[in-house]
Amino acid sequence: MISRIADRASLGQNRAMAVQQHVEIPIDGPLVDADLPRRRLALVAEAAERLLAADDPARMVDELFVLIQAELRLDVFFNYRLENDRLVLEAHGGLSEAQARAGAELQLGQAVCGCAARDRQRFHVTGVQASEDPIVAFVRGIGLDAYACTPLLHGDTLMGTLGFGRRWADRFTDDELSFLHTLCHYVALAKYRLAVERDLRAGLEQRDRLLGELNHRVRNALQLAVSVVRLEASSATDPHAVEALAKVADRVEVIASAHRPIYAANDLRVVGLSDLLQAASAGLTIDRIALSGAPETRLPIEHGVALALLVHTIVADGSRAGEPVAIAIVEGADATATEVRVTGVDSTVQLLGGRLPQALLRQLGAGVAEAPGMITFQLPAASHD
Repeated sequence: MISRIADRASLGQNRAMAVQQHVEIPIDGPLVDADLPRRRLALVAEAAERLLAADDPARMVDELFVLIQAELRLDVFFNYRLENDRLVLEAHGGLSEAQARAGAELQLGQAVCGCAARDRQRFHVTGVQASEDPIVAFVRGIGLDAYACTPLLHGDTLMGTLGFGRRWADRFTDDELSFLHTLCHYVALAKYRLAVERDLRAGLEQRDRLLGELNHRVRNALQLAVSVVRLEASSATDPHAVEALAKVADRVEVIASAHRPIYAANDLRVVGLSDLLQAASAGLTIDRIALSGAPETRLPIEHGVALALLVHTIVADGSRAGEPVAIAIVEGADATATEVRVTGVDSTVQLLGGRLPQALLRQLGAGVAEAPGMITFQLPAASHD
């Protein structure tokens, strides 16, 4: 006999039919196991803990079967994965290699598991060895007399089926079916979580590949721009034009250096300030330049290039011949702002009065404090909301 046990949405409609089709007969006689509820509850708790922490969809069902096999005296389990409108055997237990090969793949509607997947309903097959129904031919052929199969659902998403079978008895009790369905619910939840994590990893890997390709192409494009500008500078005869073109080439070089830590950032909203300034400083021609400060300080990513260009401009235009330059990152006392202090430069109004420094300061929303030989930029804190 085959009982289709409806899911919650249609349980009320099918309750009368299920009662007519399924009459419970105590398998173990009239004896009552007083410890059974506590033992089953402990098994559910342990199974849920294992499943929700699992990292392999096939191995976790193998381990679940080992955990409950003795308690329910199970002989066989089948775990099918839905793949392109067919069921593929992902894990199994209690089968020979030949039996596993014979049941390696099912069409929707084929055999008990195929019907459970197609109808998205639980199936309880009883008295299999006495049945001539073609739907039970496979489980009858491997010697089962009772089989319970549950579709693994998360919302409207069907992930596969999980079924358990016995050779020694012709049915499961209602309590056993309820116990198995509860475990199948946790299996479905765990498989859905693993699928989401797998898709997220794939998305991150694709993002990293795309960013790597973008990084490479942007870098090449900027280097080409630098080469073109320097070529123009080398052929220019006007000293002012040569100086202006050289300054443009230097600034494009800074942008090329600054974009590397931007694309390498794990959080696409912020960039490490220390990495950014280190990259920007590498493009400067100052003989002695030192960088110090908090390595964990971060800046909104849209401000990265602006700060790199601002520091480059101040150091390139304001450094004193033969004197070292130091760039220090200092966290604000109230953790609401960060300071970037540049020492070894002329702190003059003219240095910050140009159109480019003023535009960059506005873009950063930064304040400025000056002292002899030092300029301090006060940056707003990065927001991570």
